Amino acid sequence: MADDEEVQETEAITESQAEIAPAKVTPLDPPKYEIRPKLGEKFQADNVREIIIQIMQEQLMGRVYRVDQAPHWAKMIANGVRSKVEDLGMKRYKIMAQTTIMEMKGAGAKCAQRCIWDPETDDYAASHYRNDSIFCYTICYGVYMY
Repeated sequence: MADDEEVQETEAITESQAEIAPAKVTPLDPPKYEIRPKLGEKFQADNVREIIIQIMQEQLMGRVYRVDQAPHWAKMIANGVRSKVEDLGMKRYKIMAQTTIMEMKGAGAKCAQRCIWDPETDDYAASHYRNDSIFCYTICYGVYMY
């Protein structure tokens, strides 16, 4: 008799499983984040380079190097470049600008940068300005925020 009871319980489970309706499959919502910028929204290195040249010329044209004024000029150039590049409307880009101002004394200078980033979305633009007493190098990075 004990064996008959076990068989009946097993049959009851299979009958109740047959009564359960199959789960409805609903499509997933599209992702709410952008993995890559669209074609027209990538970092515009050529436009940024023009902005860098324009800002450096506006700030440094006709000036003579002064050690007490060089940090102020560098901040003005970097902030001006960053704000004008942000006005280009490149969505989801972190914009960073760096300016170095040195006195022209006939010595050489080498500038290099090394970054770990996504070469498909991230980029930079750089340019330099010089006159008889000032050498200025400005670089602007655009890093896409995922």
